[in-house]
Amino acid sequence: MKLFTTHLTFSILLFLGVHGLSFAQNAEQTAVLDSLSAIYYNSVYTQPQVAKRAAVKWLEGSRELQLELQEVRALYALGNLSNITGDYKNTIAYTNDAITLLKKLEIEKGLAACYNIIATAYKNLGEYPKAIDNFMECLRYSEQTNNKVQEANAYQNIATLYLLQKKYKKSAENLDRAANLYREIGDDDGVLTTLFNFANIQKEEGKFDEARKHYNTVLGYREKEGNKAVVAYVNINLSQMLVEEGKCEEAVVALKKTLALLEELKFNSDITIVLNDLGLCETKLGHTSSAIRYFQRALAIGEEQSLSRYKSDIYKNLAQLYQEEQNYEKALEYYQKGVTSVAEQNTLDKEKYVANIQERYETQLKEARIQLLEKEQKLSEAELQKAELTVKRQRLVRNALISGFILVLITLIILRLSYVKRLRVQKELSLQQEENAKQKINQMINDHKLSVIERYQEGQDEERSRLAREIHDGIGSDLASIKIAFEHYSEQHNNDFQSKRIATAISNACVDVRSLSHQLHPLSFSKIGFTSFLNDFIDQITQKSAIQIQTFFFPEEDIDQLPEVLLADAYRIVQELINNILKHAEATHVDVQLTRHEDHLNIVVNDDGKGFQKNKKQGIGLRNIKERLQKVQGTIEIDSSPGRGTSITIDIPIHI
Repeated sequence: MKLFTTHLTFSILLFLGVHGLSFAQNAEQTAVLDSLSAIYYNSVYTQPQVAKRAAVKWLEGSRELQLELQEVRALYALGNLSNITGDYKNTIAYTNDAITLLKKLEIEKGLAACYNIIATAYKNLGEYPKAIDNFMECLRYSEQTNNKVQEANAYQNIATLYLLQKKYKKSAENLDRAANLYREIGDDDGVLTTLFNFANIQKEEGKFDEARKHYNTVLGYREKEGNKAVVAYVNINLSQMLVEEGKCEEAVVALKKTLALLEELKFNSDITIVLNDLGLCETKLGHTSSAIRYFQRALAIGEEQSLSRYKSDIYKNLAQLYQEEQNYEKALEYYQKGVTSVAEQNTLDKEKYVANIQERYETQLKEARIQLLEKEQKLSEAELQKAELTVKRQRLVRNALISGFILVLITLIILRLSYVKRLRVQKELSLQQEENAKQKINQMINDHKLSVIERYQEGQDEERSRLAREIHDGIGSDLASIKIAFEHYSEQHNNDFQSKRIATAISNACVDVRSLSHQLHPLSFSKIGFTSFLNDFIDQITQKSAIQIQTFFFPEEDIDQLPEVLLADAYRIVQELINNILKHAEATHVDVQLTRHEDHLNIVVNDDGKGFQKNKKQGIGLRNIKERLQKVQGTIEIDSSPGRGTSITIDIPIHI
């Protein structure tokens, strides 16, 4: 499987260009270096050898002129080129030098790109822990420098790492993150690269038709661009699907065509993959000699590039071929090399296979010795038969011992795994039960708290209603009677100034009592309109004080149509906030704004008062407001500081 793991654009290769302008550089000298960087970029995917020569001259010129930023760019370019061509050791060396120089210059921009490339190299070498560590560094510096391109690249490369470990779901999740970032910044090339890797997932899952459709889409775009590297990558995967489908003859033709393109580009690690696939095809077609030649060529390149991930497969393939040819000495040699390169190989399978090959090899040696003795000493037929029976008996005894040992070991391993699994399940169940108990207790506490708040507020409302009735029916009725009696009296004293003054005072008292009664227990808002009622309350406040209060309702008609219970809570909240401002804020101007949204009512109250510190102990008014909001699942935000006024924003959910 070939993964397209690094999405690069020219802007990344020039990630330090802006910083370089701050240094006094000779125009002619920098022009030469810029021309070398242009040659590198134009040939990196089509003529890698030309690109390498340009990058080396670029690095030498930068060091000769002591232009450190140009040196960093050249090092990064060489690391990127080594990564493309499969020279992963040089990728790590060049990129580490670039990182060291960037940190010396105290420049963070560019570190994300460097860590991304070095992580990809470690991944291709099979050193997954180092790869993921460097991907994490890439993401950290991408966030610090707001580099969404490198953040997307990192997610894409992490996806390919999960794909190598056959964790397809996690791979797809990281590809989705990368694709969303590419779309956000308008990077169509990056989106196309994620499409390629989605096709890789479908290929690994056996969805060949869907994968082939996506591969051909990518291939069409890249052939138009002349991007030979990606064209080769796509063809490798298309050929591998033919191998999986058993179309080996068709696959051999496609693989040879791809091999020619890779040899032109000198992409050694990819040449190893194609040679290995050719060896597999020739094996299935029964061309053993051709298969061995392809595997030997792949092995030579793999040794040079330290591609341990491929060496183990090649060793095993060669061991299998030599075993079929009954060359057990070679088979044993290559299988032991394969086992050494993959330490995590199942121990029982290795021992069983090695024992089998070793037994055949020893048997072959014994048979050769018997034949030699027959020729040299002319042993009798009976002696030969006895020797053969001895060999067979030894073989049966050995096989029985090996089989018994393997059976016992497998049984012990299964029992151990079952015990560990049962302990893990019991622990998880215990933790889950404990968590459920905590959640249930917290829910009961919250329900009880809400119930207490609700009963408290219901008690407040009932007490206000009672007080309103007492004031309206008692004091209000008495004042009305006094007013009527005094009016009869004043008719006989029309010119008495004192009588008019008393009549005015009685009328004002009646208005105040009625206003107080309505504030304590307002009439149904559906009858008088909530906004009108709230405006009347605010008008009464402004008439009695020097403060100016402005109200804004958006839209007024929709607010009046809200449920009575919600409007009652909103009225009490605004009333409490205005009273707090009058008592404590020393403000001269207040804005009250109510806005109805689709799912909530927004209340904003601003004043130009003296403000307060947020960590100051809150009074009863704010506590009542918060308890009321807690009952209706509302939220409150307070923005205030001494001398700068106060802004309070409240959201009340609308449940219709």
